[in-house]
Amino acid sequence: MSLHPVEIIGASERTLTLVGAVLMYESNRGDVYATSHPVLSDAEHQGRKVIGAGVPLTKGALSKFADAVSAATAFSGFLPENLLFSSPNLIAWWAPAQVRTTWFKAAGSGKVAGQGPAAHPALVFVATPNDWFVFALARNTRPAPDTRLRHSPHFNVWDGGRICTGNVQLPPTFGAEVIHSYETAFFRSHFTHPNRDKAVKYKGGIQQLWRDQLARPDQEAMRRALVDSKETLQQTIARIAARSTI
Repeated sequence: MSLHPVEIIGASERTLTLVGAVLMYESNRGDVYATSHPVLSDAEHQGRKVIGAGVPLTKGALSKFADAVSAATAFSGFLPENLLFSSPNLIAWWAPAQVRTTWFKAAGSGKVAGQGPAAHPALVFVATPNDWFVFALARNTRPAPDTRLRHSPHFNVWDGGRICTGNVQLPPTFGAEVIHSYETAFFRSHFTHPNRDKAVKYKGGIQQLWRDQLARPDQEAMRRALVDSKETLQQTIARIAARSTI
């Protein structure tokens, strides 16, 4: 099988002609088999294309094709300093601990409401084209692949770190170049309600934690309230990457 450079084409005036096809088969045990086929003109029906006889696609040829596709879809440009991981369908980055203006919008007696400065721990964000996730760090330093993550102490975050988007406007494009837009969407949103039990270890729970933070930002109190996620950064990225392919 001869391979040509792979180019991903979007809106274009170019004319594309179907010349070949790859068929993939999978057994009930998960074994994968692939064949390469030429696409031919049907002699009996003008303008109609048919798939010709195939030949086995070797692992080597399939690996080269996958590498070519990966190179064509990879991020191209200067890498942001806070970028941790980048692939065609997933990016991860970290944000240092910081006191930030924070908005809460919640109805009902005893709920957190209002706005003001509050301490946020160092965070790890993971984004895919259809979802985004957030986790916390015990230390205010750039994490390594084996760094254990903490659960995010924020409202509107589910078990597993997925952020409830609600009416938040996410960036219209996906990639490392829009990291700042993701952070702006998160930190400038109105946090409305807790999405998980035992999100923090703090007397009075997550509601009291943020109520106290709005009264007086305390970075050390926030750090002590964090709960272990029982996953490393590498494990978390692998889990989300597998989830995004389902």
